[in-house]
Amino acid sequence: MTEKFDAIVVGAGPGGVTAAYVMAKNSINVVMIERGEYPGSKNVIGGVLYIKTLNDLMPGFWKEAPLERKVVQHSYCLIGKNEHTLVSHRSAVHSDSAKGYTILRSKFDRWYAKEAQNAGATLITKTNVTELISERGKIAGVRTDRGDLSGDIVIVAEGANTMLCEKAGLIARTRPDQMAIAVKETVSLPSDRIQERFALGEGEGAAIHYIGALFKGLVGFGFLYTNRESLSVGFGAIISTMMKQQIKPYDLMERFKQEPSVGPFLRDGLVKEYQAHMIPEAGYAGMPRLFSDGVLVVGDSAMLANPITGEGADLAVLSGRIAGEVAAEAHIAGDYTSRRLARYQQRVLNSFPVEDMKKQSGLLQYIEQNAEIMSAYPEALNAALGEWFSVDGSTRSQKIRRIRTIVTSKRGLTKILKDAYVFGRKLT
Repeated sequence: MTEKFDAIVVGAGPGGVTAAYVMAKNSINVVMIERGEYPGSKNVIGGVLYIKTLNDLMPGFWKEAPLERKVVQHSYCLIGKNEHTLVSHRSAVHSDSAKGYTILRSKFDRWYAKEAQNAGATLITKTNVTELISERGKIAGVRTDRGDLSGDIVIVAEGANTMLCEKAGLIARTRPDQMAIAVKETVSLPSDRIQERFALGEGEGAAIHYIGALFKGLVGFGFLYTNRESLSVGFGAIISTMMKQQIKPYDLMERFKQEPSVGPFLRDGLVKEYQAHMIPEAGYAGMPRLFSDGVLVVGDSAMLANPITGEGADLAVLSGRIAGEVAAEAHIAGDYTSRRLARYQQRVLNSFPVEDMKKQSGLLQYIEQNAEIMSAYPEALNAALGEWFSVDGSTRSQKIRRIRTIVTSKRGLTKILKDAYVFGRKLT
């Protein structure tokens, strides 16, 4: 016998759980289906959750959630051939709250799913959804490896693996240039040692992004985030550029960890976990249709990730909240047709993060077509600073002329002017 629910959510990550939480709060009989042993057991995040969107939904959630450290220092490390430059911004956070926290998905997702359960949602784990069930042109349930479930509406939050959406014809098969592979290790270190190495106080955290010579030919970056008693270290890069350069993720990871700007932070640490995960990087232009009769698509499944800023989890939460609200409206009206569900996509597209994605559309493709950007400017900056800080008997005027030559040798003047125009137009 097929079990019936008002709503079915496929995936118990931030997007799916948010949708389930909102629907449960609206007295909808909703079930979350998670393929892992528990929510978060198979999920990966670089490390930072920006809290505004979730705090709007659950004010003060950060007081109870299993967060790691509040991020008070953001840095960019620009790697040259034999040197690096660290650009940092530090915030003096006087309140208990911060704009972002580092998290570990195995802890956070489990807690968040429990909040949805407390609101009335049902959770089923260790269950794979194999396809969406269609009846008379409408999605009416899901088929799992443990039996079928029927529902008035299905929220797809399956992550970057868009198998269900592809089978249902909601999205075309993604290309290698639309996806990135993220590789991450969790390195155990005592809390006091982390705070000493990063000059942090109790509960404070740091986030460092790395670009430059190490990733030459790739469109991607490395990262290092501080947790309570561990570091999250890794990188993400567009799959097509890794294929072109014939670079294996594991080899690049080992080189990255030995980089002089990274290695000292990891010294004496013990690797606890190695994870690899796909991330959608198609941006605004690659977003599929987010609705059809009886179905909505949220989070990574909807390509809702900003490849320029690295935002992902907060976009999943935002889309999950909007999906839950629209599903609740549809439940009251008893109408799950595309005509009503179309308002979900419109609200998502009008949200401030997606407005940013729209503005930045095409920028990642420009960078991929000019991949030398990723190493040319960091190398030029490091070489220029090396020249500036050396005392060799030259006047400052002479040094400025040499610096100008250094910069234009890395990326010709015409290309520099074009880069400035493209980036200025897309980011301002």
